[in-house]
Amino acid sequence: MTIKDIARECGCGVGTVSRVLNKRTDVSDQMREKVLEVVNKYGFILNQNAKQLKELDRKTIVILVKGMSSLLFNALLEIIQQKVQALSYTTSVVVLDEYDNEAKVACRLYYEQKPVGIIFLGGTPDTFKEDFAKIQSPCVLITNGAKYVNNALLSSITTDDTKASYDATSYLIRKGHKKIGVIGGDLKSSELTKRRYRGFLKAMKEAGLAFNVKKNYSVSKYSFEGGEAATGDLLEKYPDLTAIFTMSDVMAVGACRFLKNIGQSVPEDVSVTGFDGLSLASYYCPKITTIKQLNDRLAIEGLDLLLKCIEKKEKAKHIILPFEFIEGESVKDLNPENL
Repeated sequence: MTIKDIARECGCGVGTVSRVLNKRTDVSDQMREKVLEVVNKYGFILNQNAKQLKELDRKTIVILVKGMSSLLFNALLEIIQQKVQALSYTTSVVVLDEYDNEAKVACRLYYEQKPVGIIFLGGTPDTFKEDFAKIQSPCVLITNGAKYVNNALLSSITTDDTKASYDATSYLIRKGHKKIGVIGGDLKSSELTKRRYRGFLKAMKEAGLAFNVKKNYSVSKYSFEGGEAATGDLLEKYPDLTAIFTMSDVMAVGACRFLKNIGQSVPEDVSVTGFDGLSLASYYCPKITTIKQLNDRLAIEGLDLLLKCIEKKEKAKHIILPFEFIEGESVKDLNPENL
């Protein structure tokens, strides 16, 4: 999308579009509204340095990180940047809030920076499906699937989150836990959260255990602070729980901190499980029982998918990786024979 394209769609001259974008007053209100409507429609941003950018062969890959405090995404970002350093590309990193529309940001950055490719570390393609479909650069979504988005340029690589959550919940149930609370993301806007929640519910249902989402579920950002605050909320609603299934290791650590602050012990009073398999979970005391995602494969294979689309014009692919279950020290066995 260029100024000429906007002018053509509006039925006016390039100069008129330029005056509107530069906020000049010598344009009628009717035409101004028409131009701005088209500008907003395509997420166009006037790039004052367009001439300079055109003269430089930057070969930039934009990396959009969804979540300002995600240790998982920081780890993936480090791996990707190390790999890119040996290649003929530069990277431009943009950090977003969990609830931002990363696809709309990507569309704007495409016109502003003209990247050769885009990497999404986290994202919600189902929520922002229409915007993901508009992206005109080869791109890859890491840690979430995008198979059903109508964009032949969009690849994805993710962990089998539903199976992983099922296995973690089944482990808690085998250890004798029946009153299990959940700390997770927003079920309305996060596909990652929805997948992990589905796995949890499947295990509960197969075990014949009821779950009241209003009483037994607490919404949190994927952060230490979020996990800590959500634990207080969850215990207030569900004081007799024996275990908490959290959807990330940082949430789990936040939960453990809250429990310690109120004088409860993990796992003696409350058991806690995490998700992601960060090194933090292994060194925390107690060692967190968690699901380990294959970070190296997520990052390296995700970058490889993108480069094949950029350099070899290969078709987009969608990959689901396995995981590892890590048995730590944060879950108590409540079975009578082991008490």
